[in-house]
Amino acid sequence: MKKATLIRLLLKRYPKMSIMADGNGWVSDSPESFSISAEEPVMDNRGYDMFNYWTQDYKYYDLGVSMELTQFLEKHGWHTEWVNPGVVGVFKD
Repeated sequence: MKKATLIRLLLKRYPKMSIMADGNGWVSDSPESFSISAEEPVMDNRGYDMFNYWTQDYKYYDLGVSMELTQFLEKHGWHTEWVNPGVVGVFKD
């Protein structure tokens, strides 16, 4: 899936998500990456924080990223990596 299409889908599902399509200096500005602010209060459909860098809850999080988001991204051929505790990079597989 192309980056622009994925970003549109994410914003439709999570309107409060703060996405920087150009990476905002945190990740390279390419068709295969963008970044998301982990500091915005975005909740998944269960009511859990979308991002929690410090969590040790591996039932609902995959290394601090909501399993809901991780599974959605993986389904479309993308994955996340923490840039720092406030920014998550999203990369094409």
